[in-house]
Amino acid sequence: MNADSIMIIYFTLLAKRRKVKRNELALRSGVNVRTVSRAIDALTLAGVPVYSETGPDGGYYIPDDYVITKAAFTAEEKARIANCILAAKQNFSDGVCDTVLDKLRCLSARDENFLIRSETLVIDASGWNSPQHLNAKIAALGKAVEERRTVKMKYVDRYEFSSERYFDPYCLVQKSGLWYVYGWCRARKDFRLFKLARIKDATLTDHVFEKKPSNVYDKLRGDFEGDDRVDFTIEFSNLILPEVEEWLGTEAISDTGRCYTAHAEMPGGSQLVSKLLSFGSSVKVVSPAALAEELEIECKRMLANYA
Repeated sequence: MNADSIMIIYFTLLAKRRKVKRNELALRSGVNVRTVSRAIDALTLAGVPVYSETGPDGGYYIPDDYVITKAAFTAEEKARIANCILAAKQNFSDGVCDTVLDKLRCLSARDENFLIRSETLVIDASGWNSPQHLNAKIAALGKAVEERRTVKMKYVDRYEFSSERYFDPYCLVQKSGLWYVYGWCRARKDFRLFKLARIKDATLTDHVFEKKPSNVYDKLRGDFEGDDRVDFTIEFSNLILPEVEEWLGTEAISDTGRCYTAHAEMPGGSQLVSKLLSFGSSVKVVSPAALAEELEIECKRMLANYA
């Protein structure tokens, strides 16, 4: 579940002012019905009065007396919400995202820019261990994005090669649970995605850069680290169905009656192996045999550590 989905569900309920079925919210936000339920729970915990009624005429709704005032959001919060909506806009052909942006602009002063500013929307960027480490990087790079300032950074690639480079950050990206920064690499003279976890040091310079025409979505559709793509099929139990749905999407999953299967094509390498291992014994690789062998070898290495 991501912030884009939560905000689309939130503003859909505000705009409709009637009971909305879970299926309709799922269709508008591009998620499954289980994720809609979790989004509703998140909104309720945040203090939004979302009610539900069962039956043929039931659904979720926000009372008519609930209103958004300018005081409800700070400038930074409105900026972050707008960025989430802009990111989601590419995935929808309707005008819902534009409607949401119009409403946000009505709540904003004329001189406000919808740019990344700080950790204001509740998206915890870090893990449970050392939570401040990644947050500090996001705060620094978010400031660089907002002020269009070149960053001097030390980056360690997947082959453990360390390099120092100057980088013009355009936006922060979260994909598959990982954080990246996208922009213009001055050393390579090309647009690049860098994993925040591999950035060992990032210092803002005094240089203010001019943005070049670019499209981060083209980069996100590709594989920027060059791993070969793997066409694979897995079998798994219902214990991990929600997790696999969020990872691969409901359209990739089939119910065989005995168990669930999923078919997908993704970049291979250690990241795919680690993801499959995270499901433990609840998942089995059906094909290709090479991927199953990779998991078997890694499991044997893990066992050897405890021999």
